[in-house]
Parts: sequence; C-alpha cells; structure tokens
Amino acid sequence: MNNSDVMDLNQMRSRLVKAAGDILERKGRQATVEEIAAQAGLSVPVTYQFVKKPADFMLLILEDLQGRFAALVQPELVGGNSHPQRLQKAIEAYYKVVDEEKAKVLLLYRSSRTLDEAGRRRIMALELEAVGLFQRILEDGRQAGVFHFTDPDLTAYNIVMLGHQWALKSWHFKRRGMDLGQYIAAQQELILSMVKA
Repeated sequence: MNNSDVMDLNQMRSRLVKAAGDILERKGRQATVEEIAAQAGLSVPVTYQFVKKPADFMLLILEDLQGRFAALVQPELVGGNSHPQRLQKAIEAYYKVVDEEKAKVLLLYRSSRTLDEAGRRRIMALELEAVGLFQRILEDGRQAGVFHFTDPDLTAYNIVMLGHQWALKSWHFKRRGMDLGQYIAAQQELILSMVKA
C-alpha cells in the first residue's frame, strides 16, 4: 500500500467519523450504516470495511478523539518544558479537543451503553490511553521531585474527568461568564496546587 492509499483510508475514516457524529447526535440508535455512508460520500461496502454495525461508529469517534489528543500531547512527553508546563500544556490540549468535539463527547456518554462487551472494553482501553498520558507526565514530575501525590491513576483520572466536565456542564460555566480559556486556566491552577511538591 502506498502513501496515497493510506491518505485515502485516513480521509475516508475522517469523513465517516464526521458523518457518524452528525447523524448519531440527531438520530441516536435509529441511525443506519447506510445513512452514515451516504452522508460521508462513501459506498456501503466501503463503510463496512471500517465498521460491522452502527454501534461501531462510537469506537471510530472515540479513536479519532484519542488520536487527536495523543498527537498533541506526545511532544510534551519528551519536550524541553518544565514538568508543570508539560502538565499545563497537556491539560490545555485535552480540554481544547473536548471543547471542539463537545457534541461527540456527549454522544459517547449517552450512547456507549449500546455497545457490546468488546466495544465497551475498547472504549475503556481508549479512555485509559488518555489517562496514561497524564500519568506519565505526573510520574516524570514526581521522579524529578516536582510533583507529589498519592495515587497517580486517580490523579490522572481526575484531570480527564475535569475535561469531560466542560463538555457536560459548560452551560453552567458560561452562565457564570467563564469561557474555555478561563476554565482551562482555573483547572490548571487547581490541578497544579494538588500535585506540586
């Protein structure tokens, strides 16, 4: 397979993720593979190369979100910034992806229960990948003597869930006059105060 084939597969996948997000948000479980394929501009047989059933679109959406976040955060894992700066940049990257894809995050919360056991395990694994990236930054900071916390998994999960909180409850924070930038800054300050040695 040459590079143009890979690009074509990535483009098809991106179109399916966008179409699935739009249609599933409107129609929920009533959405069909055929509708999603049509909106993505792909044939049904091509679409079935990516999914086996409508619920599998949830996995495509979450894989896309996690891939975007990981691409933004990976440089922070080896970058030259201080440990607090790495953590702040990772928080900012994650929360911005959550904000950009708020409708998809809400869709995942509403619809992930429709997945079969294998699908739920895959969603949990993808979520743990995001948690793992934060754990790595936290552990690096702890080894350097910059961070102090008792439970790296719980601390990393708290960071992820505060990001999801923006998708779930941004209406509340906006009503208070808080925009995304202010929310990120407030959470960065809170998280750093919890983990700094």
